[in-house]
Amino acid sequence: MFQQIKRLLSRLQSQPLTSANIPEVSPPIAGCGFSENLIQVQGIHVFVRTLGHPSNQAVVCWHGFARNGSDFLTLARSLASHYFVICPDTPGRGYSDWVDPDRYQFSFYQSVAVDLLKMIKVSGRVHWIGTSMGGVLGMMMASSPQTRGLIDRLVINDIGPEVPENAIHRIQQYSSGKQLFRHLSDARDYFEEIYAPFGELSSEEWNLLLVHSLRRLDDGSLTQHYDPAILKQFGGSQNPTLAWAMFASITCRMLVIRGMDSDVLPAEIADKMVHSALRVERLEIPNTGHAPFLNTQVQISEIQSFLSNA
Repeated sequence: MFQQIKRLLSRLQSQPLTSANIPEVSPPIAGCGFSENLIQVQGIHVFVRTLGHPSNQAVVCWHGFARNGSDFLTLARSLASHYFVICPDTPGRGYSDWVDPDRYQFSFYQSVAVDLLKMIKVSGRVHWIGTSMGGVLGMMMASSPQTRGLIDRLVINDIGPEVPENAIHRIQQYSSGKQLFRHLSDARDYFEEIYAPFGELSSEEWNLLLVHSLRRLDDGSLTQHYDPAILKQFGGSQNPTLAWAMFASITCRMLVIRGMDSDVLPAEIADKMVHSALRVERLEIPNTGHAPFLNTQVQISEIQSFLSNA
């Protein structure tokens, strides 16, 4: 397995990426209708993994700030027998195109999400599972007059309408420094340290996370698989009053998942979420920080139950 991943990593190229040099890193997902595609939206290419049959209700899985859609593969495999699961790479992350830094804003991501669903020809309402940044985007989709009708049920993974400043600073710090690795083992040590709060990952899951988290530079070194300019997203200041009003306006059913050691979603903010909107359920994940990887049987079963129960 380790030698196979080395071979896959050797094929990674520096940006921009095209369909010609996307590495074949698909996990074994027999019978799940697994597909990887570059879809043109608003003049850029968005990389999308889909699992399941398109005739089933769609579940959109949107990842966190410096991550990519591959994070949901374990969950998506479990959902694919009953749903059509869509896992995009946000522009500037993974295999999606990089864009002008000024476009790295939630309003742009929201418009990309809407157009992406149209291009994939998704009909009917969708379930939305969003981790961190993807959770904020889900709240925007579920509260905006133009898109709230699209969202059936919303899973918000370890994020709230406001985020403590110390947590924002921590994310900015580890995301802003361009890490260079000469050896794959060095990269694995680094990711296992900074992503320890994700919780328990299997060896296969760590291997996949490693492959999808790196790109190779011209000098042969490895670095993170995202555009450093995505930090432009942190340029504005929080408006808690507006954010809480947005959250309170959401009418679809919500499941708020919180890592019990999370600094991004403290218990007091999760408490306020439960009491600030209609039909909010809460799930606490022990021995986990920001953000639960949604990969254990307990976490997956809770999500399946939330999506399917009347």
